[in-house]
Amino acid sequence: MRKTRPFIERPSICVPLVAADFAEARAQVVRLAAKEPDFIEVRLDYLAGLTTETTGELFSALKDLCPVPLLATFRRQEEGGASPLAEPERVAILKAALASGAVQLVDVELRTSEAARQELLEAARRQGVGSVVSYHDFARTPGLPELRDLMAELAATGADILKLAVFPRLPLDSLNLLTVTYEAQANWPDRQLITMAMGGLGGFTRLAGPFYGSVLSFAVGEKSSAPGQPDIDTVRKLWQNWAVSTE
Repeated sequence: MRKTRPFIERPSICVPLVAADFAEARAQVVRLAAKEPDFIEVRLDYLAGLTTETTGELFSALKDLCPVPLLATFRRQEEGGASPLAEPERVAILKAALASGAVQLVDVELRTSEAARQELLEAARRQGVGSVVSYHDFARTPGLPELRDLMAELAATGADILKLAVFPRLPLDSLNLLTVTYEAQANWPDRQLITMAMGGLGGFTRLAGPFYGSVLSFAVGEKSSAPGQPDIDTVRKLWQNWAVSTE
């Protein structure tokens, strides 16, 4: 079993930063930080005109403006992203984010080519940045056997944190996701988990996740980045009422 520090030390809330340009990103990060989330996810795929140079400059500026830890994400269109950039450009931008020294977590998609994925995971390890390997299905929720296989595939990458997001079509789909989350705690106790069922039918999984082993919930601070995200105040209030320990 690996001996690594947890990059997410308690059930946490992450709000997305969704901005079209750098000026909006800088202004938005200040407003989001005022809501005191545990993390801010910088959705790089929404930003126009990104280059490796401007990515480093952006993260340096955000770090100066914001005390909240940052998660760097560049989501491809096939998994809900907003940018048509090809994999080499996406990978180069994520590497620039890592090199900035301003990132605490980085999202690396499972369906990134194996060589590029391992390159990013190794770069994160060298920088002391937590790696989140992710898989998103915006069309459906696979059955239990396939969900278990996906979780095993995520774990096999060696990433610190395993993220699985699906779209339920039936109530049972959300329950299956929570089942796989609960099982994964025992199967991979040295990893952390982030799971959710998206949309209205799966919304409760974003709130109940900590009871099943999911350590982070994405909530709206200003703009949503995925269907079914509750607002940050709702998550906080319910977690307080349910005695979810966030200390």
